[in-house]
Amino acid sequence: MHKQNLSTDYEAWVAAELDDLWVFDKLIVARKAGHVCGPRGMRVPKPGMYMVRPIANFAGMGLGARKIFIESSTNHLEYGEFWSEFFDGEHLSVDYRGANPVLSVRGVKDKALPFQRFTHWQKVDYSVPLPQMLVRMCLRYKYINCEFIDDKLVEVHLRGNPDFVYGNTQVIPVWRGESLEPPPGFRLILDDVGDEDERVGIFVN
Repeated sequence: MHKQNLSTDYEAWVAAELDDLWVFDKLIVARKAGHVCGPRGMRVPKPGMYMVRPIANFAGMGLGARKIFIESSTNHLEYGEFWSEFFDGEHLSVDYRGANPVLSVRGVKDKALPFQRFTHWQKVDYSVPLPQMLVRMCLRYKYINCEFIDDKLVEVHLRGNPDFVYGNTQVIPVWRGESLEPPPGFRLILDDVGDEDERVGIFVN
């Protein structure tokens, strides 16, 4: 069987098998992963702090993400949002090929905007096993990328990590309004950005 080699989420949305499109639905991903979660309108099981995010978002996982206290009702959330239990640990992005991890990178969150931005990403020599529910997809796609927080699956992509294709071991995101002058030992790679994009490029070593 020919494995599709997809480069972007936009390309994957068009080219993916219809039965695989659930990976773009973060609520379904969370539910399949066994997390405590639900859509807007479903009450939380107990009062507490929950993560709220858009169910689908091609502009980046952090858009609209926030940690809030929910007593019971979730009717105050925005349409198209969902809530899930909150994970507070290491953020790991892993590329798999043939169900085997081939790239693992650790993200360091920006303390000012911890759910929207990272200060940098660094290659690491450890990984997380591919979730069993995704194993069959390895027959259809050359790469699968998974995002984990504290080893808990939070996002799936049907492509590899596009920021580590330059032979680099580190990535420093460059946000709109920041200097485009690379730090010593790094070079600038500009993104193909639109008017609403906040990231304009990356520094790679």
